[in-house]
Amino acid sequence: MLANWFLTTNDFDSEQASPAVAASTLLPEQFTESADVLKYILESWYMYGLQLPEIQRDLLLLNCPRERIERLGSLLERLRPARDRVYRDYMRFDHENAVLPTLEDINVVCDLRPVFEDTVYPIPEALPVRHTKLLGYSYMVLMVFTEDFGGRKQRLGFQMNEAQLADFQAAIQRAREQLDILKASTNAISTQEH
Repeated sequence: MLANWFLTTNDFDSEQASPAVAASTLLPEQFTESADVLKYILESWYMYGLQLPEIQRDLLLLNCPRERIERLGSLLERLRPARDRVYRDYMRFDHENAVLPTLEDINVVCDLRPVFEDTVYPIPEALPVRHTKLLGYSYMVLMVFTEDFGGRKQRLGFQMNEAQLADFQAAIQRAREQLDILKASTNAISTQEH
């Protein structure tokens, strides 16, 4: 099942969501751990230009039993067609996550904010407004972004009113359109080079 997953998946970071995990005799955590080890071996195999006997020799030097080394060698031979894709995926991930913190999660909450007669900060006693008089409500959207920078999670929160939310949506739509244009342009260049 693990070999079939490697040979058929287009996303090497999605083993938890794969039907192969459910069909496997391994627990999901075991499947993920096994996939991670195999990904590392396949990445190293490509990166260092190794031959399969060199990998097996290194495992022998690490005191792995010969029968396990032979079984792993058979599995790696079967996974040889996936080796380049695994490495390419590893490098894609590295380049996508190398410069700035990455967005790991977005949580959105709608909020009804009360609007009182005085400011939210203390004001001088001499002003004739009251902090207990409710003037109305304001609709807000609260967004909490979780980012990861080198294994350190951080949370960043923003609040937006309806107009600011519309501006945010328009900016996301523009970015999507620009990305589609960029992808079409680079695909055309790539096709011309081949």
